[in-house]
Amino acid sequence: MKTLRSLSRCLVLVALAGCSAEETTEVPCGAGVICAGDPDTGVPRDAAADLGAPADRPTANDLGVARDAVAIREVTRIVVDPPAATLTVRDGVAATQAFAVVGTFNDGTSRPLANGTWSMPTSLVATADVNTGAVTAGGRAGGVVELTVRVPGPGGAELTATAAVTVRLERAVLVNRLVPDVVENFARPPVTDPVRRATLRYPLDRAVIPVNLPAPDVQWEGGAVGDLYRVRIQKPHARVDAFVQHTGADFGYHWAVDPEAWRALLESDPADPLSISVDRWDNAMREHLAGESISLRVARAVLSGTIYYWDLSGGRLMRLDALTGARSLTIANPPPQPGGAGAASRCVACHTVSRDGRYLSAELWGGDQPSVTFDLTSSELSRDPAPTVYGPRSDLRYLFSTFSPDSTYLVINRGNGMSLLDRASGTIIPDSGLPTERSAHPDWSPDGMSVAIITNTNMNWAVDFTRGDLAVIPRTSATTFGAPRVVHRGTPEAMPSVGSLVTDAHPTFSPDSRWIAFQHGTNSRGGNEATHYPGRLEVIAADATPDTPSMVLANANGSGEPDSYWPNFSPFDEGGYFWVAFYSRRDYGNAQVGTRGTRRRQIWVAAISNRPTAGADPSQVPYWLPGQETARDNMSAYWAPVACRMNSERCSVSSECCSGLCDRGPDGMFVCTPPPPAMCRREGTTCSTSSDCCNGLMCFNRVCGRDPG
Repeated sequence: MKTLRSLSRCLVLVALAGCSAEETTEVPCGAGVICAGDPDTGVPRDAAADLGAPADRPTANDLGVARDAVAIREVTRIVVDPPAATLTVRDGVAATQAFAVVGTFNDGTSRPLANGTWSMPTSLVATADVNTGAVTAGGRAGGVVELTVRVPGPGGAELTATAAVTVRLERAVLVNRLVPDVVENFARPPVTDPVRRATLRYPLDRAVIPVNLPAPDVQWEGGAVGDLYRVRIQKPHARVDAFVQHTGADFGYHWAVDPEAWRALLESDPADPLSISVDRWDNAMREHLAGESISLRVARAVLSGTIYYWDLSGGRLMRLDALTGARSLTIANPPPQPGGAGAASRCVACHTVSRDGRYLSAELWGGDQPSVTFDLTSSELSRDPAPTVYGPRSDLRYLFSTFSPDSTYLVINRGNGMSLLDRASGTIIPDSGLPTERSAHPDWSPDGMSVAIITNTNMNWAVDFTRGDLAVIPRTSATTFGAPRVVHRGTPEAMPSVGSLVTDAHPTFSPDSRWIAFQHGTNSRGGNEATHYPGRLEVIAADATPDTPSMVLANANGSGEPDSYWPNFSPFDEGGYFWVAFYSRRDYGNAQVGTRGTRRRQIWVAAISNRPTAGADPSQVPYWLPGQETARDNMSAYWAPVACRMNSERCSVSSECCSGLCDRGPDGMFVCTPPPPAMCRREGTTCSTSSDCCNGLMCFNRVCGRDPG
């Protein structure tokens, strides 16, 4: 009986000590955790001696006691320590936080565990070490992210616990080597004075921008030599402060945002707006003047491709990379005008771009002159003169034009009538049914089923008219069209009052072919610095009737006298928006580095809801297209994907190919090649045919996507 009593005491001790070899979760020894026990009972030998058991005591098996009778110590719950933490990354210096997992056992005790597996969602905010749980924030984005740890639990189950990790980014930029002491001036309580404060001129308040917009140039006005300015851009978990000093007559009252800091701001807190303010330190009065704050909303939209626009001041066709804002000449050496001299003899105007970004059609040299098409993927485009697909020929003259979605045909605007042109040969296709008079500004729908035009014009050519209605022409076969159907009357049936908007112009189809944006004004032109023809942007359903009211894009147009013209939708339906480029003479920024007071034409981009609702303005406040020359008049922006080469065409690198693969062909030359199954093209990437795309996707307009049906 004495031996059994001693054994019972040992079993109780085992249950309390928790050192049985049957534990389901490994606990590190040391630091108060005792794990060396009797190999038979699990009772530490020194503990057994304390209970008075002889050193040669019998084992549990010798006494007929089942090993399972020994209490099993199991982890029943885990937590992360600490349960929440905040890491602050200052000026790009990474911050790290250690975490531990603590287990609670079925005997009520709690101890650190050593066998957790740590994870964190893929994010730019922070990363976690899978073995130790250490979290590192490198400064690429701020926000809140969840840290998770997993350990084995009873019966093969898995226990999990989480911790909230908050990452804050702070960056201070001292422009032109300012001394750090200037920061202290803005630590003083600010004074509110609308008269003396800095006035923010750009960006515009409430503008909506894509997440990949290049860093803007923040511009303001107000102040004197010696004053300091703090430009603050922030989100809930990211803040950038730039400190700038007024240095004299050449001071531009602006700060071009640091690209790395801008990228971190855009990646932080994706659902939250950016706020921008410019505070002024009045050096004469020794006062900190608070500036007014504006906000920018960041759409989860990535806009890429190339924007082709006309530099009217130089008669040049320019292009901008939408990702970087890099600017270059589209055609460095257009064909010269025979007998002409000077830069004007190489003018390229009235251009359009195919929806796949491959071809550009334009008029050369001036009004009523020969027109040509260029292949933008041609390796010979840098020659002088640049080669053309057809022309220039004296018998082929047109102003405006538009490509079919597959780039096979163009609808061209000759005088004030229209014709169908074969793109490869430059020959007119007869009997197309297109209107032969009083028509202008064609735009072929992305689905290929119709062409929007302006009908009922009142002049002899498509550039100048003061009356016009928006109409849609149905496509009845590959090369024929039906009668125009008016969807919006530019001119009211009643005699309009002087100055009324009576002229529709420049229609453009949305990427889904369901909506048409257009210019509505007093003239098909917008005017120049001296002459102004009021005009604004409106949108209407492509299947509307003449009695259907159009939707005025008031946010895009801005306040004041109507001053928005020539809209063109980008090919992107991103972030819940279509994106339309247009030109305006409104002020961009200040008078020092912007266009304020000059009335020069500049290109802007506005987000338009991709689900417009009747009676509501579907537009947002626009942003200025980065990369333009502010000293030039810029207009007529066409947005297209980066031109890519089709299968079997010559190439040097895979990025040139729509299929994504440049490989050696049968003749040993490198050509664009269909990718193997393992390299199939994902949704949203370029393609040549549907065979290039991954399973379930089809090639629409050179982009892999899902069948809309």
